[in-house]
Amino acid sequence: MDELEMIRRKKMLELMKKAGMMEVKPKRKVVIEVITSPGCPYCPIAWAMAQELERKYEGVIARELSVATPEGQRKAMEHNIMGTPTILIDNRVEFIGVPNFAEFERRVREKLGLE
Repeated sequence: MDELEMIRRKKMLELMKKAGMMEVKPKRKVVIEVITSPGCPYCPIAWAMAQELERKYEGVIARELSVATPEGQRKAMEHNIMGTPTILIDNRVEFIGVPNFAEFERRVREKLGLE
């Protein structure tokens, strides 16, 4: 197979994946942790976004950690988190507050190796 044919096939596969004609398998797992606090009006929104990404992409694991629990307190101290919601992707602070969903999804897809 010549180089031009390989490029054509690669492009065709990309187009088929984007069109939903082929199932896209992630290259790795991604862990989203949403640090929340009781009574925070924005935390449920951030948590719902994380859950949506978990439903949408195989390989995404979403966890909610409340600062009212020992595990949540430990994670908040470990990352010097001062406000909620804070979203960590693969144990790295990515967003403080409620992110734009498209940007959140883009970063997750990037971590999955889909971008």
